[in-house]
Amino acid sequence: MNKGGIRMNNFNNTIRNLDNIVYKPNNLMITNLKEEKQNSEYARGIFQLNNKTIRFRVSKITPNKIGQFVSFWEKNENMQNQAFSYDSAPDLLVITCIDENKLGQFIFPKEILLKEKILKTQSQKGKMAMRIYPIWDNPVSDQAKKSQILLQSV
Repeated sequence: MNKGGIRMNNFNNTIRNLDNIVYKPNNLMITNLKEEKQNSEYARGIFQLNNKTIRFRVSKITPNKIGQFVSFWEKNENMQNQAFSYDSAPDLLVITCIDENKLGQFIFPKEILLKEKILKTQSQKGKMAMRIYPIWDNPVSDQAKKSQILLQSV
């Protein structure tokens, strides 16, 4: 699959292309690159970017709704899907959005993911997926607009 000139067919190709377009020009160095087993539709993995640990996903455009969808979960000891836990979460969750020739990234610090109840703790279940709205999308519902503003201000 080719989105706006960026090959998105697997994690390594995606990271290599983003490294050339985004990270290297901004003096950011990728190390410890590791593809994750789960969420294969979302070019998923973990890596170091300078001194930060990153969990990485590419969002998907869905045909019937504005915005893009992304999932992020792991299997528990019973092989059931669950939200990632706060205790084992990397510093940042980076979600890359691509549509035609548009490229954007949502960068969520671990503390924001906790505050928004996305990460699992003993007192909260966490979330395993979400819909995001890049700046080029024009959501119509009030909740989607609020979410778009919130995400852009993080």
